[in-house]
Amino acid sequence: MSGNRFFEFIQQRYKRYPLAFHVPGWLLYVVLPFLIISPSHFFSQYTLLKLFGIKVINEALTITFFYVNYHILTPDALKRGRFFRLALAVPGMGALLVATNALYYRFVIRDELTQSLTGVVSGQLSLLSADQWFGTPIPLIITSLVSLLLLSSVSTGLAVFRDRNQREARHQQMIIEKKEAELSALKLQISPHFLFNTLNNMRWLARQKSDQTEEAIQRLSDMLRYMLYQANRGPVALAQEVEYLTDYIALQQLRLAPHNRVVFVTDIDNDRVLIEPLLLIHFVENAFKHGLHHEWESVVTIQLRMAQGTLAVTTSNPLFVNESSIPSANSGIGVQNVKRRLALHYPGRHRLSITQRNGLFCVDLHIDLTTVAHEVADYPY
Repeated sequence: MSGNRFFEFIQQRYKRYPLAFHVPGWLLYVVLPFLIISPSHFFSQYTLLKLFGIKVINEALTITFFYVNYHILTPDALKRGRFFRLALAVPGMGALLVATNALYYRFVIRDELTQSLTGVVSGQLSLLSADQWFGTPIPLIITSLVSLLLLSSVSTGLAVFRDRNQREARHQQMIIEKKEAELSALKLQISPHFLFNTLNNMRWLARQKSDQTEEAIQRLSDMLRYMLYQANRGPVALAQEVEYLTDYIALQQLRLAPHNRVVFVTDIDNDRVLIEPLLLIHFVENAFKHGLHHEWESVVTIQLRMAQGTLAVTTSNPLFVNESSIPSANSGIGVQNVKRRLALHYPGRHRLSITQRNGLFCVDLHIDLTTVAHEVADYPY
């Protein structure tokens, strides 16, 4: 198990069972000094019990301050800027510890501790028999204050770390929500345009009283179902996107003049990988819009190839001198929308080239889909 995965595992267990970490940790924190120092060599069990009592009282106060600082003082200081109150809290708790130790030592343990020191080799417990502060051995006070400072620092650091993580999580959530809102807006901008074009095709078929009207209606129905339902569920199977493009191209071919021709090639080794819906239709639509002339011979070429996880989409259509609205590589709301969606969903994993060469308008798009971990099962329409 790698370090990151182990850390994530610990974080998950801590969130589910926090007491399983806190209780053993605090017990070890309280008992460990007695296990290391072994004061039983110098004191009777009765005196040792009283020493343990003041230890428990001190640690109970410091542990309580730990959680008060972690949950209240530091978060409030970070949120409202009340660092002055936090700065006063630590000395205040220190004064409380000194007073508690002084009272406990003077009225509970002083006599037993003095008797236990009788007969002990000089210097062995020199720290306990040294100068006193407020009637309490200085080492006892220092130990309590060091524990307070240590736990205060740890609780403050943890609170700051938690606050930073929460801020980062909120920031990431805001980014996600912003992206979702932007993508929803992009889809709303795109979809009506497709619908209007398709309805124009249907009107043309109705005027011609074509026998292909029923097929066209079915294809239009499939397209609308895909646009209204499937496309709003997030990534779809590549097969669904290809089928949508196939329906669109088929509807366009119904009204082609004899001198116009469409070459549509698909060569896909895995059509079950996921792709963002309605991502490719803009380039196909533009190829028909700008590449077919009502008098001159013209050929629109559309190729979809998928190999080793990379989808390659190429379109080419002729440019006509008298065309009043030649598409631009960097203008137009449709192109900008596609670029924005590519940047949001495939950052660093796509390459888009839009060029004009040899009288042709060419689009070359490559998308790396290998990082999409899931494939889809059979998809119902």
